[in-house]
This record gives sequence, structure tokens and C-alpha cells, in this order.
Amino acid sequence: MNDLDLLDRFGPKPTQLSATALAAARARLDAAMTDAAGSRTRPRRRLPILAAAAAAAVGLAVTPALIGSGGSVALATVDPMTFPLTPAVLPSGLGEPVFEQDANFMAARYGSALNSVSIVTGVDDEDFWAVPDNAPTTDIDGHKASVVHRTVHNGTLDSAPAVTVVWRGDHDWTAVTGTGSYADAGQIETIAESMKDQPQQVDLTLSVAPKGWSVVAYKEDRILTLAAPDDGGAKELTVSLVDRLDRDLSGYAAHDVETVTINGARAQLGRQAAEGADSDWILEARTSSGQPFSLQAPAALTRHQVIEVAEGVTYRP
Repeated sequence: MNDLDLLDRFGPKPTQLSATALAAARARLDAAMTDAAGSRTRPRRRLPILAAAAAAAVGLAVTPALIGSGGSVALATVDPMTFPLTPAVLPSGLGEPVFEQDANFMAARYGSALNSVSIVTGVDDEDFWAVPDNAPTTDIDGHKASVVHRTVHNGTLDSAPAVTVVWRGDHDWTAVTGTGSYADAGQIETIAESMKDQPQQVDLTLSVAPKGWSVVAYKEDRILTLAAPDDGGAKELTVSLVDRLDRDLSGYAAHDVETVTINGARAQLGRQAAEGADSDWILEARTSSGQPFSLQAPAALTRHQVIEVAEGVTYRP
């Protein structure tokens, strides 16, 4: 997340990924190191700019209809994940947004690490932002806002100027940051003023999920992690995009591997050693659009439920 330097400077450190998410990342790294073609660049789509009122948060909204009860977990249909804000004004050439969510914020980034416009919202604690006492102020939609000038770094020797406009709206704190060529206070204030309570659907989402579970991490439109409420992270479900499928799930040290059908195509389902007596689930398959992904789920889900969740993984290329 070093391309969201606002959080490095003004906010807490990101939540650490779960063991299941890290295992998926290691598997992707192993595959990438043996792929002579190298990593690919994923094309981005253009999200429409709409004007209607919107949802209030990035998250999964669970409907009452239960569809897959069994064991200690019930499944329910869910609404698509969204980011709650849409800027009606953006400079041309920024491309499509990349979304993030953590325990303390939601973010959308347009552009590259050192030439970008970033929107961070969903913040309920003023202390999240380290705003200097002498920072200039402006007005954003009737709310007092602070204007912060600074320098950002991308983890190397490279750096760029940045301007952040931060304000508290009717509910949460929000900040818009321009870096590099977009570090212009007037331009960033215009973008902030144009913000609409209109949701943007994220790329990676689910149509079925464990009832009552919530999103604890959404990383760069590539990793989605849900956790059971009040479970201390013991029960988590993680969906990760992968560049290619592991034919026998050996990269996950899986056992009891079997072939199943997901979205009309062959997929691999197995078990992974976990703390305790039961083994967690690991599955690799393709979405209906053809994107390879992995699904890691706790043993509390049944085999049939894991397949149901996998069938509902959606990716918008």
C-alpha cells in the first residue's frame, strides 16, 4: 500500500494479512518466479459517473435469504461490494480506480504511485489524520476542511509533492490527496467538492458468503478477506486472484485433492493442515469471466458450501 502514502503518513499501519491470505500470496509468488513471461498488466475498466444517492460503505450486505446451512456456518446471498463515493470531476488520463479497505478506512486510488488522486473515507476518528495546527482551511460542501502540503515517498528514493484536503462530512472523515502532477490545492478542492454519495462496484466480490461475516481486508482489487464476528480471526475466508492455476494444489501443501466443477469448468478442491484437528479448505478455480482465483476457507464450512461460495466469486476485468 505504499502507493497510498496518505495512510503511511497520516494514518495507522495497515492490518496484517491473515495466514490464509499470505499462503495464497506465496503461491502466486512461486508461480511468478517460474513464469518466464513475467507478470501481466491487468487492463482496467471505466466506471460510469452517476448522480443517484448511494450506499454508505464498502462491504457485503447480507440479505435474509439463507441458501446453504450446514455445520456451524450458514450461507446467505450478498449484495455486491461498493466504494461509497464517486468524484464527478477528475483529471483526464488517471485511468480506473484501485480500491482498498481495512479496519479503519476505505480508499480509492486513481493513477500511479507518485502521480495520483486518492480518496480515503470511512474514517471515524479525527486522530487518524495528523493535520498541522497551522494548516490552511477551506470549505467543502459546507464543512470546514484543512489543506495539508507535504512530500510523499514510494518506498525508494523517489518522492513527490502532495496536497491533501481533509474534512468531516455528515458522518465520517474523508480526505482527497493529489500527488506529483496532481498536487494542486485548487484542483484537489474541486475534486473534493464534486464528490457524490454514489457507490462504485469493486472488481472482486462475492454473491454468496457466510451469514454475518464481514470484510476485514480488501487489497488492490486482488485479495478479499472476510471474518466471523467476534472470532479473533480464527475463522476467515479469503479469495485471491492468481495468475495461473496450480494443477494439483501442491503449492498449498494440500491433501485429499479432488476435481470438482465450478462455473462449468474443472477445478481443484483440497484440504490444508491447520491448527487443531480439522483441516481448512483450499480451492482453485476460474470465475465465469475466466479469471483464476484461490479460495481458502475454514473447516467450519462444508464441502458443498465451499463450492457454493466459489460459484459466486465475481471478477470484473
